[in-house]
Amino acid sequence: MAENFRRKLIIGISLITGGFLAFGVIAYFVSTMIDAKAQKISLDRNMIRNNSDLIEGLAKQKSSSPEVGKFAQAIALILPQKDQLVNFSAWLDGLSRAHNVNVSFNFSGEAVPANDADAGYIRFILNVSGDYAGVADFLRDVELKSPKYTVSFDDFDLKKNSVTNYRAITNGRVFFR
Repeated sequence: MAENFRRKLIIGISLITGGFLAFGVIAYFVSTMIDAKAQKISLDRNMIRNNSDLIEGLAKQKSSSPEVGKFAQAIALILPQKDQLVNFSAWLDGLSRAHNVNVSFNFSGEAVPANDADAGYIRFILNVSGDYAGVADFLRDVELKSPKYTVSFDDFDLKKNSVTNYRAITNGRVFFR
C-alpha cells in the first residue's frame, strides 16, 4: 500500500507539474502572439496617422493654391528672367551717375540655372570708385533698393586711394528666375 501511495503521489505531482509546464508554455506562446499583434496594430495606426496627415497637407495645399499664385506673381516682379539681365549693367551705369561714382562691371563664370526650389544666379565683379559717401550709398542702393534686380554681395574690399577717393571691389550674385 505504501508503494501504491507513493506511485499515486509521484503520478499526481508529475501531472500537476506537467500541467503547470504545459500552461506556462501555452501562456508564453499566447503572450508572444498577442505582443506581435499589438505591434502590428501600432504600426498600422501610425501608418494611418501618417496617411491622414499627408491627405490633410494635400488638402491645405489645394486650398491655398490661389495664395501660391499671388506669391508666384510677387516673385516674378522681384526676379527678372535671365535674358533681362542684359540691362543690369546699364542700370548700374545710371545708378553710378546718380551717386557720382565710377563703375566697372563684368559678369564672371557660368550662370547657375533656376530650379523649382531655388532661383538661378550669375556671379559678377564690380569695381566702384569715388568719395566714401558716394561709394557707400551706391553699394547700399545696388543691394537693397534695386527695383528690378535681386543682388547679393558675397564679399568686398574697400581701399582708400587718396584723401577723398575710395575704391570698392566686390564679388556678388544677381538672381533670376
